Amino acid sequence: MANIDDIQNQLEARLAPAIAELTGASKESDLALARALIHRGVHLLAERRAGEFCGLATYLAEMVGHAHGLMHGADPSAPAHGDRPH
Repeated sequence: MANIDDIQNQLEARLAPAIAELTGASKESDLALARALIHRGVHLLAERRAGEFCGLATYLAEMVGHAHGLMHGADPSAPAHGDRPH
């Protein structure tokens, strides 16, 4: 049986064409799409009782760190890290 990471990778691959079709209109639209995916994912998990709150919270915290690395880089001396937090 596939583990959760394998299933996630398969689902991300299946979602990729739909996401590609919905992106690119504007930065605001792309941000709204990301927010919509996260929001629907939270509802899916809660409504189907597919996971526990603590597991979701831990994963979201991991994704915050992942987003930070993707958007600002891992170097703590990078210019973005000196900016006023937003």
